[in-house]
Amino acid sequence: MRQLPLSESDALELLSQSASHSGICCDFDGTLAPIVVDPSFARPLPGAVSSLHTIARELRVAAVISGRPASFLAKQLELSRWRSPLRAIGLHGLEECLPDGTVMTAAGAQKWRPVIEIASKQIQARLPEGAKLEDKGYGITVHWRLAKEKHPADLGEIVARSRELALDVAARHGLIAHPGKESVELTLPLGIDKGTVISELCTGLGSAGYLGDDSGDLAAFKALDELASSCGLRAVKIAVSSAEAPAELIEQADLVMDEPRAAVGFLAALTDRLRAPQIPR
Repeated sequence: MRQLPLSESDALELLSQSASHSGICCDFDGTLAPIVVDPSFARPLPGAVSSLHTIARELRVAAVISGRPASFLAKQLELSRWRSPLRAIGLHGLEECLPDGTVMTAAGAQKWRPVIEIASKQIQARLPEGAKLEDKGYGITVHWRLAKEKHPADLGEIVARSRELALDVAARHGLIAHPGKESVELTLPLGIDKGTVISELCTGLGSAGYLGDDSGDLAAFKALDELASSCGLRAVKIAVSSAEAPAELIEQADLVMDEPRAAVGFLAALTDRLRAPQIPR
């Protein structure tokens, strides 16, 4: 196993030593919340929400960036209750939900809604039993996690058919297909992803970290690398490991956390660092 560039203590020190010029962003599923069979039941682990809002009041930037709809993130992160600067950015950057419940949508997204509706109907009509379609408004995800429990003998065929269907519909309508953890996500071809979000949020910072667990988080890692190269950003790339985490994400990480519980523990530790009295150097 390769030697990781940073220890957890190093990462915490890097992000907390100049809080007003630091930022931290993270994924939701598989990072703050354990992966569950039915995505609608995913919930952040205890302590995750309070830590994030505390961090958001101390750092320049704090955000959750997910493929989930922004309204779902806002509810799970309790934005209306905490009223902190924490940002809930959904659909890989296409949406952001404000504390008052207003959802801001990226320019150019709305005209794609009729396309998503047609694509959803076409997928639903051919979706194999055991797979599930999630219409996110400006994106579609095809899941087959439930098939592992209900149709284990037919799982291989269900996965193959679901993937082929998602890729076919994506190509037919000009959507972008992103294979993920037991899923394929169809997104809009607007050039917006977690990487572009990270570039926007973290440009001008002295240090920034990102926690993620899936292939979609590779774009965020790449953006941090680019900012480190072009602007001298001190970056911390944190992979949240699991049996399904892509090897490339683990390989590119500066620090690897074992499952969401460890990731939430890291956020709690960062909270403690930020609350601690600062000793002059």
